[in-house]
Amino acid sequence: MLAVVVSLALVASAPQDPPRQDPPPQDPPVTRVDDIIVDGRPLATVAEEFVENVGEAPRGRGLARWNRPICVGAVNLRADVAQPLIDHISGVAQDLGVDAADPGCRPNVIMIFTEDPRGVAGAIFQADPRGFSLGPRTFHLSSDYEALFLDSDVPVRWWTTSVPIDSETGQRASRLPGDVDADGNPSAPYIFTSASRLNSQIRDDLARTFIVVDVTRMADVTPQQLADYLAFVALAQVDPAGDVSRQASVLNVFEDPASSDGFSDWDMAYLRALYRPGEPMRTNRRAVSDGVAAEVARTMRDGQPQTE
Repeated sequence: MLAVVVSLALVASAPQDPPRQDPPPQDPPVTRVDDIIVDGRPLATVAEEFVENVGEAPRGRGLARWNRPICVGAVNLRADVAQPLIDHISGVAQDLGVDAADPGCRPNVIMIFTEDPRGVAGAIFQADPRGFSLGPRTFHLSSDYEALFLDSDVPVRWWTTSVPIDSETGQRASRLPGDVDADGNPSAPYIFTSASRLNSQIRDDLARTFIVVDVTRMADVTPQQLADYLAFVALAQVDPAGDVSRQASVLNVFEDPASSDGFSDWDMAYLRALYRPGEPMRTNRRAVSDGVAAEVARTMRDGQPQTE
């Protein structure tokens, strides 16, 4: 059963004591429900902040998700270590409604474990520079994030590519350099839209994710924490510069290994909201934050928390 711990400050003064000034304003009281923390603000507000800090999409695009089978690969791990990790990430994906590709598939989530993460990140960039500069910034994040991937000192770094897709045809819905028509003229995909549509038929699909793991920084985290952390960044467009330190999240485990045993309720609420069936094609932050708030509220209600 989820538990709620509420701290109460009781202040008493004797009648003969001189008048006392009111204490300075304090932060709102914190309510903890298992690994859900609500800091005195409306739940919707806290959920919106969480989504803003976790998710980051290319400019003008929606938050992408996997709409094709996911194929996870691991490099520089023994098979007996890699396979459970791959199975865990694939299992989380399947729980969210994402198909796992057949054995022998070509990985679209590539995890590389190394003692030289900067060198590996640089090698990935050199091997496929177009993967970091696909024309207009509608496929990946800005050059600031490119610098974080190449030069930061972090335990885990990632680079995600997403693609706007015409949901009617399954074809790419944005022109790339080199797209030409039969006469050699620049061309863009043709997208038919009906005036009766309430939502765009364009959706944003995750296409490929590189995850580089610094094996020298893994000593303080458990296999479960690492597996859930990697599953989160594999299944969503997670902001490499995001700060969720005010809330429980597996994304905090490298800074504070005791903060979470793995996925928090906030994390799972985020993923469920992102992959909720029937979500608008261009998954917007408001829709996701509303879903997170609803999922957290459901968790609190079903857990029947009691104040201690």
